[in-house]
Amino acid sequence: MTDQDDDSRIGAYAPPSDGYETFDAREEDGRRGTFLLLVAVAVIALFVAVVWVAFNRGVREADQAPRIVADVEPYRTRPADPGGEQTPDTGLAVYDRLTGENDDNEDVSLRPTPEEPMEEARPSLRVETVGADQTSAPAEDVEEATVESETPDITPRPAPTRPQPEPEAPSARQTPAETPDFETPPASQPAESEPSAPTEPAVQPVASGNWVVQIASFRTEADAEAAWLAFRTRFADIASGLAPDVASVEIPNRGTYHRLRIAAFGTRDEAIAFCSTLQGRGQDCLVARR
Repeated sequence: MTDQDDDSRIGAYAPPSDGYETFDAREEDGRRGTFLLLVAVAVIALFVAVVWVAFNRGVREADQAPRIVADVEPYRTRPADPGGEQTPDTGLAVYDRLTGENDDNEDVSLRPTPEEPMEEARPSLRVETVGADQTSAPAEDVEEATVESETPDITPRPAPTRPQPEPEAPSARQTPAETPDFETPPASQPAESEPSAPTEPAVQPVASGNWVVQIASFRTEADAEAAWLAFRTRFADIASGLAPDVASVEIPNRGTYHRLRIAAFGTRDEAIAFCSTLQGRGQDCLVARR
C-alpha cells in the first residue's frame, strides 16, 4: 500500500505533505517599503500645508498696524423677562432728570425764571363827563372874554372943547378875562393797569401731617440741600413756612437716592392741591405718604 492510498483513505484529514512551498522574502519587503514611503510623503505634505495656511493668516507687514475687529453680536443683552422685585415709582420723570436720560435733552435748572420785560405804561388824559347844560355856558363865556380882551375900543370920541380927563378903559382892559379852570393831568401819571388776578393762598404744611410732596431726588444729601435753597428762592411767595424732608432710599441695581420732600400735610387733598400749584408753575412733583 502506498502513501497515496493512505491519503485517499484518510480523506480530508490527511496530514500535509512534507514538501513546503517556497517564497521570496525580499519581494514582500520591497512592497511594504514603497507603501510606507508614500504614507510618509502624504503626512509631510499635509503638515506643510497646515503650517502654510496658519502662517499666512497671521502674517502682516512690519509697518502695518494690527487690525482689531469687534464682535458683531452685542456683548450684553437685556433678557425678555428680567424678573426680580418690582420697585414702585421707577418710571417717574424725577429720576430721568437726575440720571440725564431726559428725552427732550433740555437743561434743567432750579434757578428762578428770568422776568419778562413789561411794556412801559403811557400817560393817558383824564376825561371828565359834564352835563349838557354845563357845557355850553363856559364855552360862551370864554369866547366873549377872549374877543373883548383882544379887540381894541374903536368907538369915536367927540372933540373936546376943554381938556377933559381921559375916560376910563373898559373893565375888560383892567381885569384880564377869566378863563375856566381845566384840570391838567400830570405828565408822569401812569395808565391804570388792570388788576392782577388774585393769587390763591398756598396750602401750608403742618408738622404732624402724614403726607409729603416730593420735588426731586439726588445722589448726595448735599445736592438735596442745595436744591432746597434754590427752591425757596424760586418760589419765595409760597415757600414761607415750608420745611424740607430728605429721605434716603436704597434702590436695587441703582444705588442710594436722597429724595427731597416738603413735609408735611394733614390730608392727601392738601398735598395734591400744593403739588398742583407747583406743576402750574413748571415744577415737577408727586404726592407720597410720609
